[in-house]
Amino acid sequence: MSSLFSWSWNGRLLSASCGTAELSTRIRSAQLRAAFAVSRELVLLYWSIGREILARQQTEGWGARVIDGVVATSNRKPPLA
Repeated sequence: MSSLFSWSWNGRLLSASCGTAELSTRIRSAQLRAAFAVSRELVLLYWSIGREILARQQTEGWGARVIDGVVATSNRKPPLA
């Protein structure tokens, strides 16, 4: 029987003798923390984009097609490029 070794976030070494329930719990916990972190970052991003749009509308005036400009700018490059 081979053993499985993996480092966890808190530096503890796992082996085949560790309970699979503990391992599953730790994996699920890490997945949830990652999902919350992604959600938080997206909310902050959308909030800042909204504030930028409002600031530009105040500067350029209502009807200045601010949102069209933001969309055109965002479509020039792929998000991960």
